[in-house]
Amino acid sequence: MDAPKGRYRVEEKDRRLTVIDTATGAPATSVMSSPRTPAAPPNRPGASPGPDRPAAVSSPGLFDRYTRLLLGLVVKRWDEEGRALVAWEWEQNGRKQRWDAALGPAEQKRLGRAMVAITAFPIFVLLTIVTGFALTWLLLPIALPATAWGIWSLTRLQRETGNP
Repeated sequence: MDAPKGRYRVEEKDRRLTVIDTATGAPATSVMSSPRTPAAPPNRPGASPGPDRPAAVSSPGLFDRYTRLLLGLVVKRWDEEGRALVAWEWEQNGRKQRWDAALGPAEQKRLGRAMVAITAFPIFVLLTIVTGFALTWLLLPIALPATAWGIWSLTRLQRETGNP
């Protein structure tokens, strides 16, 4: 007993896979490259251009996840346009300081990276304690400049968004 015929069949033509609708005989989808054979290079004479390929979508790495975590901790609200609303208060030299800003995507990324850099020194201290001070001289030259860069980047971002 044979299996029933399907609605679609796949054919390979010119190193490309095409899905054919068996009822109409016409291609059912756009042409795609065969997974076994790569598409012909575009500079080869007589080669047809390959299909447009979407940009590679990759999951965020550890650094990006940590950046988003810290950004979520330091920003309490977002407005309807997706901007981060920052309202920080602190005391410096006996005077109250305040930073109010609405940060767009680029500024949010900068704030997240600055926060990651600022946390480099506390992470260094934690790793130093956990490893029994074995990695102290290896990690210290990385942690101190990173923390200094984070503080410098944060103060620069504050100045650029309207606070002195």
